[in-house]
Amino acid sequence: MTSRQDVARAIAFFEQCDDVMLLHRLSGEIAPRAKQMVGQLIARGGEDAIPPPADLRGAREPATAAQAVAALAAVNDFALLQVLARGIGQRIETLEIAASAQFPEGARVLVPTAVAFPPARADQPGTVEATGTMLLVRLDNGESWSGPPSLAQLAPR
Repeated sequence: MTSRQDVARAIAFFEQCDDVMLLHRLSGEIAPRAKQMVGQLIARGGEDAIPPPADLRGAREPATAAQAVAALAAVNDFALLQVLARGIGQRIETLEIAASAQFPEGARVLVPTAVAFPPARADQPGTVEATGTMLLVRLDNGESWSGPPSLAQLAPR
């Protein structure tokens, strides 16, 4: 199988993946790789050397989770990395919007001290002030917290 085929199967997996923690973790791993690749491309040929995302969609047959993660780790073509990042990002956005439906404004929630994947569960109570792909929570201690809805949980009554 070619790297493009591996990436197409990985995209198909990420498009249907419901493991938001895995997706966030992988998204965080992509950023420094992309930065390094962009630096190398610019050093070789300036900004014009940066390719657009590959014209590639998810394959009919998705990869397994292990195969998708391996394909992401193995990709060294910036155009392919971009298309993987876009697929992961779009799925995260979909899942976070769905998660935000649990947290209307005024809802009492528990959120981790720091936004991290996986979260450190040193929870802080607060009240949702704004919802969407990110929650804005006024913590009981007067501080503000902003992060993805997938990190929040409803506070016990």
